[in-house]
Amino acid sequence: MALPPAGLNAGDFFPVCMYGITQPAELKVLKDGGFNCFQTYEPAPEKLAALAAEAGRLDLKMVASPDKVLGSPLEKEAKRWPVLAWYLYDEPEIHRFSPASLAELDKKVKAWSPRQKTAFVMGEGMAALSYGAAADALMVDWYPVPHLRLESLGQQVTLTRQGGMALDKERPGKPVWAVLQAFNWLEYPQRRAKRIGRFPTAEEARFMTYLSLARGAAGVFYFKYSDAAASPERWRIFTDLAAEVRRLGPLLAKAKPGERPAGLDPALDITVFRHWGRKRIIILNPSYANVPLNAAALKGWRPLFERKRYLEELLPGGSNLYLPPYRVLVLED
Repeated sequence: MALPPAGLNAGDFFPVCMYGITQPAELKVLKDGGFNCFQTYEPAPEKLAALAAEAGRLDLKMVASPDKVLGSPLEKEAKRWPVLAWYLYDEPEIHRFSPASLAELDKKVKAWSPRQKTAFVMGEGMAALSYGAAADALMVDWYPVPHLRLESLGQQVTLTRQGGMALDKERPGKPVWAVLQAFNWLEYPQRRAKRIGRFPTAEEARFMTYLSLARGAAGVFYFKYSDAAASPERWRIFTDLAAEVRRLGPLLAKAKPGERPAGLDPALDITVFRHWGRKRIIILNPSYANVPLNAAALKGWRPLFERKRYLEELLPGGSNLYLPPYRVLVLED
């Protein structure tokens, strides 16, 4: 059974964020790239204050740990920082930090700063069935390239939403933020005798982004930031996606589910959103094979974020159009 669209609980703000920011100078790069928030692992209150000051100047939101801030001279000032959410914990299920301990930490942070939100990240959606009652927002990180099928990400987002809905009856619309892969696994230690890894392609990054949105993610984070000037081609992948998500995300977050158009191949993953009399549709090919696309079934729909206006110009196949593996189409009526 399909889940309803997730509530944002944040007006029209739809988080499109980058993980791993360390310096205030990096925030201008994010802003120019179309992002509206960032996550940092920086623990020092003084350095967080510098990030917060620059974030405020650039109208960016931040996600940061409250651990060292609590009890510090900056404790009072931090309540006015542009915080999207205080980052309670990183993958508690992996580090054996119990649900009760996480709930207590959440309570402690809320007692200190009731107006600011809290969040934490899990390494898989199943963990939400144990931890989903805590915090104002749930995050799930899932990095499948190259060893897992990309569509496994969708299951993790769905499980995370289900866990939050099951355990937190007071906040059934609690947002889930998807943390998506923007790195090469070869950059990290592995237990495998033969190490594997590569950076996601533009097509894979776009597929993961739209699969998350189709499954109800109320924000997307990319893990993690690296020097944009060192690899402008890779940076362009994520700035292009940031522009698309910032335009589309808030509309999807407010939308209601729509009916799947008749006549489309059942192998296609299709999600329809209705909002203010308009409809948007996300069409994904979640397989390694080409899947036929019946253009007649999409008569009246207009492609978004494409260089061509007509499906016949966008897709291969001539009179027998098909969607290549992991291709994404976003259309509106």
